Amino acid sequence: MKTHPLNDQAQSEPISGEIYHVTPKRNLVSIFRDGLRPQIGPRSELLGEAREMVYFFGSMQAVEDALSNWLGEALDDEPGAISVLAVDRSGLELVSDAGYELACRHLVPPENISLAFQDDVPADENDGLVTEGSS
Repeated sequence: MKTHPLNDQAQSEPISGEIYHVTPKRNLVSIFRDGLRPQIGPRSELLGEAREMVYFFGSMQAVEDALSNWLGEALDDEPGAISVLAVDRSGLELVSDAGYELACRHLVPPENISLAFQDDVPADENDGLVTEGSS
């Protein structure tokens, strides 16, 4: 997979205490209840990945760049809004095979997760949405 120059630049900056995960809005209830569970999702399956992982970006700049390029194209067929989750990386064991992403092989607990950004969603679709994990 080719990386975009802005991804390299965004990842070369120091990674703060937060990292970012992109997911369809429909996944939020289970994520805030159960956490982010490593798996081979649809995009990972297409790439032939063999290990269950949770993938993250190290900065919002990297998220924005991906959504305006390859990730945005990959998510075009997803119904509903796309959400960006902020994840406290404290205690997470992260690996990186590419300059623009980080990955975790273990469950990310819900208390480490909060909603950073969500596409504009009609008010009736937002009813009852939890925006932070709880234990």
